[in-house]
Amino acid sequence: MSRSPSSPVQRPAPPTPTSWFTDGSKADERLTEIAEGHGFAHELSGFTNVLAKLTSGVRGEWSFLPDGTGTSIRWTYDFRPLPGRRWILAGPFKQLWIRYMRAALTRMVTVVQETPKDIMGE
Repeated sequence: MSRSPSSPVQRPAPPTPTSWFTDGSKADERLTEIAEGHGFAHELSGFTNVLAKLTSGVRGEWSFLPDGTGTSIRWTYDFRPLPGRRWILAGPFKQLWIRYMRAALTRMVTVVQETPKDIMGE
């Protein structure tokens, strides 16, 4: 199999044991893919908050693409609902999650913009 020189190299990523949330809850996190310079994918499971009653796990994917003088960030999540819980995730939870994602992404952009360029490697 050949690939073009500009294609990102896919390689396995090391595991990250635990992610802590601002409410004190946690989940097990595992990086599943890294496309250097382009994005990554990860899975979360073993939630200790309300998600433990709704989903067996979540797969998240992040991608970063040049966009003019900035970067376009795409962040998607795929929830694996527990039996009989799909309607909760697709209905009431979805709206809360969208609000959370927008707020989190806004905060991340602010942190990056406020971080000195020498720390960011620019």
